[in-house]
Amino acid sequence: MAIFKKQKGLTQAVLADELGFSNQSAVSQYLNGKIPLNVEASIKFADRLGCQVSDFSPFMQREINRIATYATAIKKRAQESNSSEWGKYSKASAEKQAVADFFLRENEDRQPEWVDSDARAYADSLEAKARRWLQGGSESAIEKIRA
Repeated sequence: MAIFKKQKGLTQAVLADELGFSNQSAVSQYLNGKIPLNVEASIKFADRLGCQVSDFSPFMQREINRIATYATAIKKRAQESNSSEWGKYSKASAEKQAVADFFLRENEDRQPEWVDSDARAYADSLEAKARRWLQGGSESAIEKIRA
């Protein structure tokens, strides 16, 4: 509450609007401890008030640190398991990376400019061929892909 009061000219209503809360009442309830802080709200308050989460909630800062440590460990494990694949990708030419990105796309509505109907048909054909090969194949088929 003291950090909020140091913000000259800032009202709870303005803060609620800036932080995306439905109304001033939500800000008041957070500031008065009627609604317990969560990670998202803590970060929003700290960012807007120009302070650290630990300045108003050492407990919440420890929770954020714990989550960050966990996320970093997960990311590190993922990078280590994918390092050989990533290394191949990062060393490839820009053209090969563009083709790989096209094949790995998640949003089919957004295609690169160079993708025309022929490229799309060829990609679909390759994908279907790989699917048939994998479905009819053995464990060695999957191992061959990863090699």
